[in-house]
Amino acid sequence: MRFSQTYWLNYKNLKPERVSWHEGLNVIIGPNASGKTNTLEALSMLCGWGQPRRTKLKDLINWDVNGGAKLYSRFSGEEEISVLIKINERRSIKISGKQGNASVLRVYVPSLSFWSDDVRLVEGPPAVRRNFLNQLCAVLVPLYARKLYDYKKLLRHRNYCLRRGQPDGLIIKAMAPLAAWLWSYRRTITDLLKIGLKEVSNDLLEFDFDIDIKEGSEGFFDDPLEGFYKSLFALKKEELNKRVSLVGPHRDDLIITVAGRSATQALSRGQRRKLSVALMLAAAKVVECKMKRRPIILLDEVASELDQEAKLDLIKALLKGGWQVIAATADDRVSNFPGKVLRIYQGGIST
Repeated sequence: MRFSQTYWLNYKNLKPERVSWHEGLNVIIGPNASGKTNTLEALSMLCGWGQPRRTKLKDLINWDVNGGAKLYSRFSGEEEISVLIKINERRSIKISGKQGNASVLRVYVPSLSFWSDDVRLVEGPPAVRRNFLNQLCAVLVPLYARKLYDYKKLLRHRNYCLRRGQPDGLIIKAMAPLAAWLWSYRRTITDLLKIGLKEVSNDLLEFDFDIDIKEGSEGFFDDPLEGFYKSLFALKKEELNKRVSLVGPHRDDLIITVAGRSATQALSRGQRRKLSVALMLAAAKVVECKMKRRPIILLDEVASELDQEAKLDLIKALLKGGWQVIAATADDRVSNFPGKVLRIYQGGIST
């Protein structure tokens, strides 16, 4: 799928404009605070993702106007659809004129968004890799986002009980099947990610590596539900001492090794950045293979952390993938860019 034309009204600092997009590579160039990230966030919402960084809906509406905000897009590719999102006290979504919701929209328009921190997928904290895995799972499995939300809600309740020394048996009983469900799908998606990495790594990387999921449990269990309960029993005393939950998907991590060593230790900074990009491209491969639709790729300042050679390799890989890519950067050195160049200043986009 791909954006054909978008329009927004009263969304943050973006001026009300219609923007036409190239079916391949697009780059938005502008100084800091010009609206680049806001543009990508609006596009991400049009693909079925929630408001960015836990922002309240009212903060998405331009402060200088009364009323709500609107986002609209026409999509083409595997099929032609239109999407209208109205933002006020609540968010409403219409897909080709019919009422819809975010999970349905993500099925119609699969997309992957990568922000500046994602280029540190290899060396960053486990939360960065969990977010990466959660995004991929949420695109491929419509129920995933809801199950993860329910699990996190129960996790907050359990941590509250642990801090106050209150019984948590009923919460554990409700958490266990959710944890097992999430682990089951994360295992499957990680295996698919390995396959996708084999397809893209030869074009970007000059070294071999291994990747696997390390679950937040005491070892690997064929039955994730059994693993959850046995791990709780093994870590019961430590949880009571630390007063925090130490078992569950919220403790997962993707472990990346090179010749048996941690990738963070074995690779140079440039190699770690290239491997992070390979992970992003592999995720796109997995989405395309499983959903039979080409995903839209949104990149915010991802290339800023790459050297010139790595940037050229990234552009070649994106062209080879055949996906629509919309990237934002403050770097205006884009001579001979093989796509559409748009410039943004004070919320206004021009070509």
